[in-house]
Amino acid sequence: MTGDRLTGSDKRALILWVVAGIAGALFASKYYFRAFPEASVNFQISREEALARAEKFVSGLGENVSGYESTIVFDVDDNAKVYLERELGLQQANKLMSSELNIWFWEVRFFKPQQEEEFRVRVSPAGQIAGYNHKIEESRAGTSLDRATAQSSAQNYLNAKLGLNLGGWDFLPEEANSSKRPNRLDWAFTWEKRGFRAKDAPYRLQVTLQGDKVGGSEEFLKVPEAWERSYQQLRSSNILYNQIAIIPYILFLGSALWVGITLTKQGQTSWGGAIKLGAVVAALFFLMELNQWQFERASYDTHESYSSFVVLRLGIALASALGTALMVTLVLPGGEPLYRSYRPDRMQLSKAFTMRGLRSKEFFSSAVVGLTLAAAHIGFIVAFYMVGSRYGVWAPQDLNYSDTVNTTFPWIAGVAIGLMASTSEEFLFRLFAIPFVEHMTKSRILAVILPAFSWSFLHSAYPQEPGYIRGIEVGIIGVVAGIVMLRWGIVATLIWHYTVDASLVGLLLIRARLHLSRLLAFPIGRVAGLKLAKTF
Repeated sequence: MTGDRLTGSDKRALILWVVAGIAGALFASKYYFRAFPEASVNFQISREEALARAEKFVSGLGENVSGYESTIVFDVDDNAKVYLERELGLQQANKLMSSELNIWFWEVRFFKPQQEEEFRVRVSPAGQIAGYNHKIEESRAGTSLDRATAQSSAQNYLNAKLGLNLGGWDFLPEEANSSKRPNRLDWAFTWEKRGFRAKDAPYRLQVTLQGDKVGGSEEFLKVPEAWERSYQQLRSSNILYNQIAIIPYILFLGSALWVGITLTKQGQTSWGGAIKLGAVVAALFFLMELNQWQFERASYDTHESYSSFVVLRLGIALASALGTALMVTLVLPGGEPLYRSYRPDRMQLSKAFTMRGLRSKEFFSSAVVGLTLAAAHIGFIVAFYMVGSRYGVWAPQDLNYSDTVNTTFPWIAGVAIGLMASTSEEFLFRLFAIPFVEHMTKSRILAVILPAFSWSFLHSAYPQEPGYIRGIEVGIIGVVAGIVMLRWGIVATLIWHYTVDASLVGLLLIRARLHLSRLLAFPIGRVAGLKLAKTF
């Protein structure tokens, strides 16, 4: 550092922050899985092996996928997963999902652009075929089997191709259905696992025939329709809180833009730095979207031209990147001058990240506070949900896997998300909103609390229950962040916010076990658990 030195009071305060950070990190490392039990996927095959098994399975049915494009993504039956977790509890649900039920799987798709026919195969993490679908034209010619012959053909498929012993399954005659096509007769048959009930949900197996050929098969948990309606009603409260929070968000954003335009007319602000930072955010966000391209291809509709699909997806990615950049660019010209007039003792943001700024007392203190706040934040979240679980607070399990690990540059997600969230949210809800609200209300308490909870309830759309719980959880952190900004400056909260988001995304990648060695070279995962990535 140059020039100014830390005072004794500064040193004592920073030591307390370090202690709080260490305590938070230790508490989180010890009790994280008690607060957030993890749905641990037991991978026995790799992504490449899943693709090979899917191709072999389709070939074994007499089909030829040579010359077809292929995509593979890891997917989860979220409806069944949430039902099991809510009705049976996290521990029992995890036990069933890891052994008896195929809830998560590799989804492999073989297709040709502008061709109706395509194949989809679900491969379980253990390497078993968990689902199959052969999409063909409605008008394709085929035979019209009687029910007995069709059922025998379906049973032969289950025995010979899937290796299933139907001795443990009950045939459901009332679920047998035929569908007349222009040039064939299709059939669907369903079996139910004997003696199994996940509360009120049976586990079923369905086979469809297209003429005399197998058109598909699927294992699934038959979630009761009444439960689905009840859960959707429950989730509506999350959405309601989120939509209400959009109102103050728009008001803050509009006010920041109005202040920025007013100050521009008065020659008291400039847009150059905001535009440059917005360009960096947009570039990183766009690169992150491009990095996910192999998974975007999985949603390609073969009825449209592939070139149109590519252009449309690139356009959406670019528009999303520019929209994200605007959330930074539109706020900073009004927020930064307001912050400097509110805290004239703090250095300008444009100078904070120069070499001189990086060596200053203010930046050093902000960095220590920001990093330790991130660690303490994690400990708080773990404690919050440990205590909350005793009073009916519920959060879904997360998986120890993400498709992001299979991208060319997995680390870019942590960098892009961290920078995007920290700049757009801290600039609006701390840099601008706190001095603006205090100026309007003449109350520092309201200036900290109102932006904190306006920001926090924007996170209510996540599936934690009750619907308001994310608003409370994130709001408490928001109040702490506001106090930190008042004492240590906006750089401290920027570092805190970026550290939490980038670290948690990075940790998710590191915990994806199949690709651990590939990811160890990227240091962005540092101090947290996957569940907390949803905090921002």
